[in-house]
Amino acid sequence: MTAPDTPTPGRRPRWLLGALVAGYLLLTAAYAAATPVFEGFDGLAHYAAATFYRTERRLPELTPATVRDSYELITQPPLYHLVAGLAATGWPVEPARQLAQASVNPYFDQSLSYRQTVILPDTPAAALAPAWIARFVSMLGGLVALLCTWWLARIFFPQQVWLAAAAAAVAAFNPQFLYTAVSMTNDAWAAGGAALALAAAAYAALRADTPRGWLWVGLALGLAALTKYSTLLVAAPVGLLWLSYWRRCGWRTACAGALWASGGFLALAGWWFVRNLLLYGEIVPFDRMAEVLPTMRRALPYDLPTTLSYAPWLAASFWGVFVAVIAPGWYLDLTRWFMLLGFGGLLPALRLLRTGRVAPGLPLVYLVLLPWLAIVAASVLYWTSTVDYGEQGRLAHIGASAFGVTMAVGWAGWAPRRWQTALHGLLVVFMLALAVTGFGVLNQAFTLPTALPQPFVPERPLAAQVAGGMRIVGVAFPAGAALAPGDTLPVTIYFTTDAPIQDDFTFFLHLADAQDELLYQFDGVAGSGGHPTRQWQPGEVFADQYTLTVPPASAPGLATLSAGFYPRRDVGARQPVFTPDGQPLGDRLILAPVRIVAAPPTETDPTGPPVATWANGIQLDAATIEYDAAGAPVQATLAWRAGATLSMDYTVFVQVLDDENHILAQADFQPQQGQAPTSTWRAGDTIRDTVTWSDDVAGWARIIVGLYDAQGQRLAVRTPSTLPDAVEIAAR
Repeated sequence: MTAPDTPTPGRRPRWLLGALVAGYLLLTAAYAAATPVFEGFDGLAHYAAATFYRTERRLPELTPATVRDSYELITQPPLYHLVAGLAATGWPVEPARQLAQASVNPYFDQSLSYRQTVILPDTPAAALAPAWIARFVSMLGGLVALLCTWWLARIFFPQQVWLAAAAAAVAAFNPQFLYTAVSMTNDAWAAGGAALALAAAAYAALRADTPRGWLWVGLALGLAALTKYSTLLVAAPVGLLWLSYWRRCGWRTACAGALWASGGFLALAGWWFVRNLLLYGEIVPFDRMAEVLPTMRRALPYDLPTTLSYAPWLAASFWGVFVAVIAPGWYLDLTRWFMLLGFGGLLPALRLLRTGRVAPGLPLVYLVLLPWLAIVAASVLYWTSTVDYGEQGRLAHIGASAFGVTMAVGWAGWAPRRWQTALHGLLVVFMLALAVTGFGVLNQAFTLPTALPQPFVPERPLAAQVAGGMRIVGVAFPAGAALAPGDTLPVTIYFTTDAPIQDDFTFFLHLADAQDELLYQFDGVAGSGGHPTRQWQPGEVFADQYTLTVPPASAPGLATLSAGFYPRRDVGARQPVFTPDGQPLGDRLILAPVRIVAAPPTETDPTGPPVATWANGIQLDAATIEYDAAGAPVQATLAWRAGATLSMDYTVFVQVLDDENHILAQADFQPQQGQAPTSTWRAGDTIRDTVTWSDDVAGWARIIVGLYDAQGQRLAVRTPSTLPDAVEIAAR
């Protein structure tokens, strides 16, 4: 990392910075498209705060009445909310406010849904516009963080263009940061303000010709402080850089610089903190906040061991915890190792300090950036220990710019000098890959279920209209409608609605045995918690998947799978279910029988070819007839095999015929006395049935077997071809 003190001329830095900015804009556009507009950390509260400034045009006071407007008015300085609110001037207020209130997903607080909000059908664009404007303002804060990280790296390492690119990518392409940057929150601006103050201080300390350069540092500090109180901590690294300036220029010049910085801060932000002092007796009114907002403080703060036990979670939530949508484990492990190796590389990077030719910023990485990151980490741990719901690693993004530069330096510490440019390029690619992965996680979580093409015919069609507007149009069992205790059974249910659903209804899916004891129960939100009923799109059929399990001690037998809905607040008020012509079906819909088998089926090869095969793959492997002393048949034992998974119920018929095909005896039955209907047969299942008759069959000539459906239509026989819809199993 050798370099002179002047930047490298040429177009490459501009081209590379332009590519980073373009990448950031594309990524934030993708994240914004994937993430519903009102989702985000306290997004609705931040939006309510912005709406307050837009409508009231005054500063709030820390009172219980203000809490009812938005608790973010209590805990945050005004800058982001003021800008986001005023930027939406001209758009209608009430439709926007009503939409935000209507979009709240009440199941989120019940931990039944990972969505904080619902996407309401046919939402007017004018009602959405102010929220999108607030998101755009947030995105600009993230852009400031990217640009200032680049600036800081270029000041510290003037010739290391790709180091600056890697630092900016680590800071701004972090999926957690991108998610924050497209949410309605002041977090991105807090990171941007802190990055601006740090970069401005680095410039003033290393390059400013006069103390007046510190004026911009003070203004940047003021901007950060008006965005979020935690950014006041950036005064610590700014102070360390000021000490470096003192060493370079002497104490008189340094003191003059401090006065310029103080003046800039007071001119921009002093009025806010003086107001706090006059109204509440505190520059930062934490006591007053806790008084009107009790969740600001834990009743009993965590002790140190408990606080430190949250460290893995804090690391995960720095990279990939998008409120209740969490990135996969491999991703969180990868980012954890990325940080550990990056910090670890700072040790071998120390060898460069022994040389005489080092970039001006390398010592400051250890003397300024690392202490700043330690302060950020300590503040997050303190917040975790003292504030309810404070266990959030994203709060450390106020140090994003320092973190980006530190990671770029640390990773380069592992490589020989000649490989460092390539390594920094790989870091950019790595961060892009992480960003794309984060987009995939969010897109999968928040994309509405795919509308199935019309006309759509489910495997097992149903026609049930539920009061409230929900319709159940079908069910499918991809692996068959049978399972052994302890096994799993996938089930797909198909829903639709004819008009927007106005209320929140809880969906229930229950599997009960013959004694009506529950074997499986789901009560919650469709779409794995992601598709509340008010979000359903009229006219669209979607598939909803579940995995059933039954207790290991469940007895074999036939269970009943049923489904229905009830209002969110009243589990006892199940909604009536009707047929398409309005006939009542009760307070639930019977979806299908499910067979509980004693053990997973053991597939054994039959001793010979099957007696017969029907068109849907049902096989009769063997048929054994018992006779009385006079040679008349009295009983038949049938060994069935399912060549494919079945979804329809068929009735078996056995007929004893005379020479003129008159029926002497007949038995029509569901397999195993109704305990093994064909709709529960899976490919490879074997079913044995014994049928007897007491009719006089002395003049019998032959016995035939067949199957027919609910309409009485016989199932065609594939082989043998002797009879079209039955098979002869015995003849005189």
